Parts: sequence; C-alpha cells; structure tokens
Amino acid sequence: QNRMISGGSAGSRLGFRGSEDLGGGLAANFKLEQGFTPTDGNLSQGGRGFGREASVGLSSKTFGNFSMGRIPMPYYLALNGIDAFSWVGSGGMLSLTQSSTTSRQLLPLAITARADRSISYVSPRFGGIEFRALTASGEGSTAIGRTYSASARYSSGPVDALLAWARQNGANNANGEATGITFGGSYDLGPAKLFLGMVNEKNSCATCTGALMRTADITGNRASEFRLTNIGVRVPMGGWTAYAQATRVQDRSQYDTSPGDRDGTWFALGAEYQFSKRTMVYGTVATIGNKNGSNYALGSGTTQQPANAVGAGNPRSTTMAIGLRHAF
Repeated sequence: QNRMISGGSAGSRLGFRGSEDLGGGLAANFKLEQGFTPTDGNLSQGGRGFGREASVGLSSKTFGNFSMGRIPMPYYLALNGIDAFSWVGSGGMLSLTQSSTTSRQLLPLAITARADRSISYVSPRFGGIEFRALTASGEGSTAIGRTYSASARYSSGPVDALLAWARQNGANNANGEATGITFGGSYDLGPAKLFLGMVNEKNSCATCTGALMRTADITGNRASEFRLTNIGVRVPMGGWTAYAQATRVQDRSQYDTSPGDRDGTWFALGAEYQFSKRTMVYGTVATIGNKNGSNYALGSGTTQQPANAVGAGNPRSTTMAIGLRHAF
C-alpha cells in the first residue's frame, strides 16, 4: 500500500493560547487547539472544532495550574517520555494496531488521549518532580463513565524518569473498565540518549466503543491486555538525529477461544534532519512479525493503518515513511 498521510510525525494543529496576569502571582489562562489533516483539509478528532484541547483555568507559581475542559490525560502525555521515536514515523508507540476486517487499538487509552468535561491539575516543580492529575465525570455519555489519570515525572540533569496511570470506567461506572500504566524514561549520555519503558493496558469495558473497544474475539467479562516493553536510543549528529528502538509486544488477552501465542518483536530505525527551528524532514522503517492471526500493522506517528492492511497467512508487517514537519 502507498499512502499520503497527515500526522506521521505529530498531529497537525492550529492553536490559540493566552494568559492574563491577575496579580499576586495568579494568572488566568486559556488554550484552544484544533487538529486537522492537510492532505484533505478536514478536522481531526472526529470533526471537533477544537478537538486537541479546549480549556480555561487559573495558575500560580506557588500552587500550580488548575484547568477545566477537554484536556490531554497525564498518562497520554507521559508515553512520549519513554519513546525514542517521540512518536515519529513507524517506530512510535501509537503507530501499532491490529488490522483485519477492522483496525483495533492495542493501547486504547493512549490513543484516546483526551477527556471531555475534565478537571486537571499540574503541580509546581519540587526538586525536579512534577505531578499531574485529571478526572472527568463521563457526563452525557452512554458508553463510558468516569475517567481518572495521574503521573509523576522527575527531570534533573541527564535523568528523566516517569510513572503514569489511567482508568476509564464503562457506562454507569460499571460494565468493566480500561486501565493503563506506564513507567520508564531516558538517560542522556551526551553523545546519545538511552530510553527504556513499559506500558500495559487491560480493557474489560463491555460498553466502550470506537478506539476504546476491546480487541476482537473477547466478550462477556473477559479483557484484552497488551504489554509493550521497549529499549531505544537517540543519537544527535549536528543537524541530524538518528534513532533506533526494539519493542517486545506481549498479548495477554483473555480470548473466548485461545488463538495461541501472539507475541511479537518490533524493530524500528529512523533519522531526522533539522533544516531550521521550524522545518524538519524525517524517514523511518520498521517491521514486526505476525503469527496465529495477530494482525499487527505499523502506521506512522499517530496515523495508523486502516482495516485489511494485513492479509491472510500471518505476513510480516513492514512500513517505510518519509515526511516533512513545519512549525510556525
């Protein structure tokens, strides 16, 4: 398959943000960020006007930042800290799905990313440590209930370490739940930065739809569960940065009928060249094996492969991507 896509490095967006000094160290803030696809000019995030973020809040250097609205979950934001590809191309965590007659998420909480009608708190930094927390009521939804997410991150010198968690309840805060946990980080050696991480998502939500839906052939109270463990490296060389990553994918799902071992290993290589602070080009190549109908497919960035990307007979999934990112 040959495709022109948007979001192979980072989701395209146009945003507005502002802050008003209220005195005494207090400020009022807002952020409106719209996702769109330059390939066809359409809105992303299901056609929302400001689907990436729409929030208003108050901040203080002493007490931290409180916000309300549609806001990214701390769990989603933390994943970028363990990923050597920073989601660029076909090596980033969110590029992997299962593709057969439908395309299903291995990490549904991560790809969902944001919560509507949420309240968020970001702490000041204490000795290199920052805490984030978010909760949302699920108000007005017939498919989901309350959302919770929290993270802690320590950044000092060469060390960047994090721990994050999230939970999405089913409808009426019953009917199962999707939970995710990730931990890991990076260490900057100077000539290279090393990454190590693990993310695990378990999903027993019987009412969740769309990206939060369980993988195929799981019904009742059973859960789909996937664990990704990665080790990676980024090597800056002047205007160039090269990166490589190996990720072990473990399928721990409770299928109605066991299909056998569906674990796989994912290898990825990539490089980017920074023409300026605003303009970057990149290229990546990645591959993962399939067995027992695992149907793993590699997209690019947050743009994933569509349905029927993996044929019968457990073929190896290999993706090459080249792209341009311009920020202004």
